[in-house]
Amino acid sequence: MIEIFSGLERHFRPQALAPMFHLRKRVFHDLLGWDVTVRGDIEIDNYDDINPIYVLSYAPDTHRLRGALRLLPTLGPNMLDDTFPILLGSTPPIRRSDIWESSRFCIDPEISQDRASNQVTVAAAELMCAVGELGLASGIRQIVTVTDVFLERMFRRMGCPGNRIGEPRKIGNVYAVAVGWDVNDKLLSDMKAIAGISGPLLATPPEMRIAAAA
Repeated sequence: MIEIFSGLERHFRPQALAPMFHLRKRVFHDLLGWDVTVRGDIEIDNYDDINPIYVLSYAPDTHRLRGALRLLPTLGPNMLDDTFPILLGSTPPIRRSDIWESSRFCIDPEISQDRASNQVTVAAAELMCAVGELGLASGIRQIVTVTDVFLERMFRRMGCPGNRIGEPRKIGNVYAVAVGWDVNDKLLSDMKAIAGISGPLLATPPEMRIAAAA
């Protein structure tokens, strides 16, 4: 089950987004050992202060958070252009209203056995397909992300191979790479077919620009 939140809801409904920030701390700081900003038992950074869109996947029976990601328009501050420009290689900074960045993609390690037929977690497949639905509903042409080469292989198994924007670089203890996906009906249908997802994930797909301005 997918739910969409705007960044402003962090201030008005903090209890709704608290599990996501806890999960990010568990995954990025505790498990992966990344150099991220930790405040107590949550992971949060300056990009969370500029009203991103959050996509969250929940278990339908218990409503337990299974995974999450963050979306930001590249017209404003984003991780690829402003934190990891080295991953752009010879590509100029990406600043377009129809290109959005996905970041902080994380899955609860305790549900790692909850897998679809392609050995990708159900939550991961739901999150990526939900981003596809959001993009199509909002006129988004492309999604870019900074990821590591392990997750890049997972995205390929999900039916969204993408294109490398630059060559992988070692950052901290991982080989990071910038990847972009074109948002189109074929990509979404391919991902859903591989994951065994039928029908829409978003009952009423919100328009991302309106949500971002809320």
